[in-house]
Amino acid sequence: MKIDKPKIPKQLEELDVSLLIEVDEERFISRGILSKWNVTELPENKISFDQVHFQDVDFNRIRFDQVEFIDCKFERCDLSNVDFGQAIFHRVEFHQSKLVGVQCTQSRFGHVWMDSCVANYAAFSFSKMKQVKFQHTAFNKADFFECLFDKVEFNECELDASNFTETSLDKIDLSSCTYEQITVSVEKLSGCTVSTEQAMGFAKSLGLLIKE
Repeated sequence: MKIDKPKIPKQLEELDVSLLIEVDEERFISRGILSKWNVTELPENKISFDQVHFQDVDFNRIRFDQVEFIDCKFERCDLSNVDFGQAIFHRVEFHQSKLVGVQCTQSRFGHVWMDSCVANYAAFSFSKMKQVKFQHTAFNKADFFECLFDKVEFNECELDASNFTETSLDKIDLSSCTYEQITVSVEKLSGCTVSTEQAMGFAKSLGLLIKE
């Protein structure tokens, strides 16, 4: 599946952190690098990031208000317990970042790639995802309740105790992922690709007796 990469210029200058802190109205932050910054507070006004490269940034439980990330990249960032509720992510990449307990409910993801991240306990419920690739990422006990998937890939991810209730898994391939147990809606499981071992696990969860 083709994921459009963020359209970020090769040459970027370091952004002035005060642009984020001293905001008294809706702010548009564009074209730059934010690196090695510990974010402790942000204004409640809406912020849009465009063509921004985040490197080694600690967002420290920040709450965003309908934030937009367009053509952005996160590398080695800590987004744990950040509230991104009703956010928009378009052409965004996450690499080697922590998203433990991140709140992304009712958000929109388009052309997003998440690789080698830790997103245990993350909440994506009621979100819409189109052309999204999750790779080598831990989603243990993550919540994907009533999500809308369109061309979404999970490659070699950890999904133990994750929740996909009321989410259609049609055309979703979980065969390379690992988990002991996940929660799904049986009526929305049709068309999902799983390994033989995973299929036996689903059968047992349905109360079927498997004769070996």
